[in-house]
Amino acid sequence: MKSRAVVTGYRIFISLFLVSNIVQVPARAHYAVLAVVELAKRQVNGKPVALREIADDQNIPMPFLVQILQQLRTAGIVSSSRGSSGGYFLSKSANQISMLEIIEAVCPSLLGTELNVPQSHHDGHVVAEMWKQLAVHQRDLLQQIMLPDLLERMKSTSVEMFYI
Repeated sequence: MKSRAVVTGYRIFISLFLVSNIVQVPARAHYAVLAVVELAKRQVNGKPVALREIADDQNIPMPFLVQILQQLRTAGIVSSSRGSSGGYFLSKSANQISMLEIIEAVCPSLLGTELNVPQSHHDGHVVAEMWKQLAVHQRDLLQQIMLPDLLERMKSTSVEMFYI
């Protein structure tokens, strides 16, 4: 029987391995989440947010941001208004937006549960099943993380800086 410390250490190792070696987040998905976060943070004043402000505040390349926001608009996550005071805003309440929805809008094939696992002899089917389970759990986790949850995490980890 394994001690609790060994099991905990094993879980930590597996978590770190998975995060660093298996989960590769495309820049498009990362920037999409940052853009939606920026819109949610600014939603309180009710005014659309200019493209340039989102790009500058979240350090997202402007041409890339234009493409991402178009995909998010097509998915019904954001809307836009034209004119001198135009910009982007959330199409629905932040409570209704999950991380899965954002990522699927910009990277539709990223989180599929159909994996291209090489055929192998012996116990390969068991290992392939493990990868499929990982994909399902990843989708489930992203479905559970709603935009307000992420904003709350950001508030609790933000550190105010004072300049002299």
